[in-house]
Amino acid sequence: MKKKKIVNFRNITALMLIFLLLLCTACAEKQNKLKTPVDYIPSEQGTQNTSSTSDTIQLNFTARNFSNVPLSLLNDSQIGSIINSMKIDDMVTYVEYIPKEFNKENPEGYTYSYIEVSGIRYALSRSLGETWYDITKTTLAETDTVYISNELHGASYGVTIFFIIKKKIPYIISEIDRFAQINDIDENGTKEVVSTVGTVPDTSIYFFDFDKQTFSIANINEQSGAKYSMYDVTTNTFSLAFGSNQNPVTYVYETNERLRVE
Repeated sequence: MKKKKIVNFRNITALMLIFLLLLCTACAEKQNKLKTPVDYIPSEQGTQNTSSTSDTIQLNFTARNFSNVPLSLLNDSQIGSIINSMKIDDMVTYVEYIPKEFNKENPEGYTYSYIEVSGIRYALSRSLGETWYDITKTTLAETDTVYISNELHGASYGVTIFFIIKKKIPYIISEIDRFAQINDIDENGTKEVVSTVGTVPDTSIYFFDFDKQTFSIANINEQSGAKYSMYDVTTNTFSLAFGSNQNPVTYVYETNERLRVE
């Protein structure tokens, strides 16, 4: 009788151990199903807008030939009334006028301009409204004289026109979107041209080579990965933002064609 009780006790103990083992296995499987793998746990860094900011950004410039498009001659019969006249130098006079007749090529609502070079009139451009942006004269390099005019094609679309005079004939060498800013951005004695376009600022740098008759372009946004970029002519610096919510980073332009964090 005593032996039988011992056997029954062993059987009950074995069954209890088996039951506990099955229970632990089931709990472990349930816990594994509910547990999120480490690789898929969203980190705090992953939920924020992060962007890498480089201390230096190398720019690659693409060269294009001067357009060398001569300005068209303007007949006296096309001029209705003179609004403004300004002598630029001994050779060039800048004049704003209203055409005698309006047509598809000369729609109403614009003010037209021409330059007079040694007594010969050449049609220049037109602008919305009665106020013109006039004309400026500068040297992009030590001896290369360039005349610069702005043309307003629409309410918010402007173009900067660069032209030179060769043998008393004016030639357009380039047209750049928006009203460009001109400054010696690397302070090496030669002026560069900086233009910003778009609602989200997109900035390009241009420099002119009169020996090769080319101008070279580098777009900052494309080459840096910046969401937007702006140029401040007062401080001679560029502000770049690489993320939607990132504070702009200030860069300076160096002679070796790169931007460096100020």
